[in-house]
Amino acid sequence: MKYSRVLLANCPSTTTELFIAYYKGEYEPRTQQVESPTEPQAQSNNPLQNLAAFLPLPLLHAGNANVERVEAKPALEEREQRIPDYRVPKPRTAFSAFVGHPQEFITFLEALISKEGFKQEDKVDLYTTLFEMYLNAAGRQKDTTEKEQWQSKAKKLIEGKDIPISTSSVLLLSDLSEFQEGSTLVREQAGLRSDIFRSFTAAKDTQGAIRALKKYGPEEPQLYVDALTYFASSPKILAEAGDELDAVLKRISEDGLMSPLQVIQALSNNAVVTMGRVKKYLSDNIERERKEISSNRRLISSYTTETETKMQELEQLGTKPVVFQARRCISCNRPLDLPTVHFLCKHSFHQRCLNKVDEDAECPVCAPEHSTIKAIRRRQVESADQHDLFKAELQRSKDRFGIVSEFFGRGVLRPQSTME
Repeated sequence: MKYSRVLLANCPSTTTELFIAYYKGEYEPRTQQVESPTEPQAQSNNPLQNLAAFLPLPLLHAGNANVERVEAKPALEEREQRIPDYRVPKPRTAFSAFVGHPQEFITFLEALISKEGFKQEDKVDLYTTLFEMYLNAAGRQKDTTEKEQWQSKAKKLIEGKDIPISTSSVLLLSDLSEFQEGSTLVREQAGLRSDIFRSFTAAKDTQGAIRALKKYGPEEPQLYVDALTYFASSPKILAEAGDELDAVLKRISEDGLMSPLQVIQALSNNAVVTMGRVKKYLSDNIERERKEISSNRRLISSYTTETETKMQELEQLGTKPVVFQARRCISCNRPLDLPTVHFLCKHSFHQRCLNKVDEDAECPVCAPEHSTIKAIRRRQVESADQHDLFKAELQRSKDRFGIVSEFFGRGVLRPQSTME
């Protein structure tokens, strides 16, 4: 490390390759052997030796090629056996050497990331530093295309689930470098969709807020309520939103996220949205409410009529005689003859056609329906004390008044004495 900066300043590529090999554990030191001086050979007057001096070098060694190849293999094996075993230092120890050499530093980090076997803390250092270098490189670029390329590398680095880089580091570096996509990606991976939308609204980025609303709105319905408040915050934002306000109002109305009164109260906080802008929303809601009221009135009328009819039947059964005019048995469809059993439901049977004839005998035709009603009533009595279930259903339901009405019919809100 003593001469690392000098080497990087004079031989950046070679020094970077040396650092990569050393920190990957693949460094092989090369030793240079000094040959001893040979004694000068006596000059020979052999004509064949004089002729060899004029031959080309490849032709001269053609006959010894096989011998050289055979001798080279043991030399290579001996070299591999002499590879030194050293302890690979932590990658962070080399970071300071690359000060003033960002491109070589990025090459070094990219090479080390591709290698496996590093500890978790070393991986965190590598990924965090490389992400920061990508953002710094993007910030130095004046060309939009090159800047987008560096930002694309930074975004690709933090994509995935098992990336060894903390969420807080990504958010901090992205915020310092004004890299909005990085913050959005990390929040999306963490499930913080509301934070993504609020980050766009805090930056007054209406188009970004609209994109986030379309992407995350179906999964986070509360974002439509936040979008309504944001669109009505200023005339400029309302103009940028355009027809999105109508789409938000429609979604709020369809999903029942807010009542019309709550919508009017939210829009009236700032004198931005005019009554003409929400006229269609109000007219649609009024028309829907009228239809629901009309339907409910018809149901009430039919239930009232049916109840009165049943009450009259019960009164007649208790005060007036019942006339049975059936002539055939409901079971065998043959003419009735004595002994005959008549039920108050106006069904008549031969006594022989019934399996059971006593005080608890029931009409075989009406028994299944009566059993169903009794089972429902029995469940209502049993669920009258399940107040935790009532609270849970009330919290989950969007139509809370409907839940109250349903459980009121079950007898949850009635005293126990009236249920027995």
